[in-house]
Amino acid sequence: MGKPEPVAPHAPVAAPPERYTLDGGPAVEARIDADQQQIAAAVLDSVPRRSFVALVLMGGYGRGEGGYVVTEDGPAPFNDYDYFVVVRGTSGAQRAALHRGLAELAETLTERVGVEVDFALLSAEHLKRAEYSLMNAEMRWGHRVVAGDADVLERMRDMPFHGLPPGELTRLMLNRGALLLMDQQQLLERRSLAAGGGMDTGEREVFFKYLFKAVLACGDTRLAADGRYHPSYPEKLARLEAPRPALYVDDRERPDPMPRHDEFLELYRLAYRHKFHPAYEEFADARPADWLARVLRIWTATLRAFEIRRLGASFSDWHDYCRADIPKGQGGNLVRNLGVTVRDFGPREPLRRPRRALRYPRERLIGTLPLLLTESGSLLDPCAASALGLPANIHWKLAAERFLGLWARYA
Repeated sequence: MGKPEPVAPHAPVAAPPERYTLDGGPAVEARIDADQQQIAAAVLDSVPRRSFVALVLMGGYGRGEGGYVVTEDGPAPFNDYDYFVVVRGTSGAQRAALHRGLAELAETLTERVGVEVDFALLSAEHLKRAEYSLMNAEMRWGHRVVAGDADVLERMRDMPFHGLPPGELTRLMLNRGALLLMDQQQLLERRSLAAGGGMDTGEREVFFKYLFKAVLACGDTRLAADGRYHPSYPEKLARLEAPRPALYVDDRERPDPMPRHDEFLELYRLAYRHKFHPAYEEFADARPADWLARVLRIWTATLRAFEIRRLGASFSDWHDYCRADIPKGQGGNLVRNLGVTVRDFGPREPLRRPRRALRYPRERLIGTLPLLLTESGSLLDPCAASALGLPANIHWKLAAERFLGLWARYA
């Protein structure tokens, strides 16, 4: 990708987390621990004992960096509880049944604990060949086994962060950019919001939460572009605030400058604070459209600079980037890619768009998203319409709905 050598030649070493949060007091930790015990008991009651291996808590709470709020009823978690349920000796049909049962259980538990609970199934037999992805690398680095085999993830291969496929960061930018698209949809559907006000407490929280998730992803991507990625948020902040690598003291000398670093840092510090100590009432009088535009500038600048580095070549604009012959780093087996394309876009798609048909469909979304985000409310760019399998002259609203429907499959 034409990037400098990483600061550390090996993946950071993480000790098993002893806490769920960075700075929560005993009451915060006790509340979250009680949730874990309740959730673990429910999972053990739902998964046959002969199949159950472990319940693994991922994300912020899994690595000891979860957020919390203090309410009238006491401290409460703020971030989602994300888990892998590791099972063994199960058939495809049995896993499908388990998946359905766990999805129903997650809804029940979400109501009980007050934050979203999400379960994903993981086969113990497949751990050794798990995908080398950013999500798996972070889980391998920092997690907490709530029930079952404490060493279950030791079966996974090492996944050093400096060796991640660069397309994993492109994928991250896609997933967080899709949240910006949802924010954009909300503004366009309720145009009165663009002039300020109009959001209730819940809507405002979701809107700004999505903005800040995108900002945090830009931080990950900027660090990865310089070979300085780290999974811990305090370390990320420290690295982003540190002097830039000597090679890039003057951004004007870079072939692919990562612009607006000062503006980005201001937003990143804000997103960081709200990740751990959310207080979205601060934005009660904010103009949502202005905030979205501000984050979009950072997101598009970050994606463009990162993709130029990943490709080792520039592109003229987002229409140019959308082309099928510019790879988006999502790989995949050609036969599998073709099969997925035929399944989801129809048997005639390989004849209509042969180049796109041989790439994994996520590449279509990556190429389309910058155009959707920068040309909202108008007719969609013809290249983006083609990538989404839509006719020319399609309106933005319909294209955004199509995009998000596909994104739910390929995220």
